Amino acid sequence: FSWKACQEDPNAATTGDLKKLAIAVECFHKASLIHDDIEDADTIRYGEKTLHEEHGVPVALNIGDYLLGEGYRLIAETTIPAKRKVEMLRVAALGHRTLSRGQGAELSWANDPKPMPSRKVLEIFTNKTAPAFEVALRLGALYAGEELTDVIREYSANLGIAYQIRDDLDDVLGSIDSHDARDVRPSLLLGIAHERAKDEDKKLMAALWRKEVKWDVVEDRVKAIFDKYEIEAKSRELLEGYKEEAVRALRTLENPTLKGLLRRVIRKIFEEIIPDTFCGEFETGDAASGPARAEVIAAVG
Repeated sequence: FSWKACQEDPNAATTGDLKKLAIAVECFHKASLIHDDIEDADTIRYGEKTLHEEHGVPVALNIGDYLLGEGYRLIAETTIPAKRKVEMLRVAALGHRTLSRGQGAELSWANDPKPMPSRKVLEIFTNKTAPAFEVALRLGALYAGEELTDVIREYSANLGIAYQIRDDLDDVLGSIDSHDARDVRPSLLLGIAHERAKDEDKKLMAALWRKEVKWDVVEDRVKAIFDKYEIEAKSRELLEGYKEEAVRALRTLENPTLKGLLRRVIRKIFEEIIPDTFCGEFETGDAASGPARAEVIAAVG
């Protein structure tokens, strides 16, 4: 996001500063994963033991806290005007606060588990996942002297939800380390399944949400419910709707390079085919065809 600074003043965007910002974002991200693993009692991350599983909770908590402090230190040490630096620190702090509120809502639910409406699940996704995207993008934009607050917020919110829906789908299909469905944590698929199921199916989904039955015992029955009520198909429809809304959020951007870059981010995250020639990717359209988010959400219930 240093394109403007580089064009106007080649010396304004130093390699050292950009590295500090990139590492700061990674520090924040890894700290959130360490703390999340502790709170969720997860034992595997990236195919290996989680930090607290390997070295204990006290050590893991301390390293997570250290990484947060290191992230703020790196931002503070960038060579940019003080006013912009303060705003960058504020953005990082607000993102940290929002993420913690989202995690807090999930922890509060865990103390009294019960069926969660799909809209509430999406709200938690917005608070837990979107800040990671928003903070990273806004730090880059602010460093380049751009605000882009509204565009980045809308883009990040939709991208974060789409990312989490994809994560939920992978979780149920058993292709990632996390097991929100197995451990019965807020999951869009479980939320939609409870809302759409009827009679005995609904009773089973409610019992699963309340942790009265174990996933391993009822997994086949639950997956049969998913098939019966087309839960995977509806979730993928939502996924595409939110991806479309992320693209639509870019409609007011005037810089074609930035618009193309942010489209490329979406394609990269979701492992879609990216043209070999990057410069040829700067489309002028505002959004892909397909159901808009509002229409898809209305179809969930």
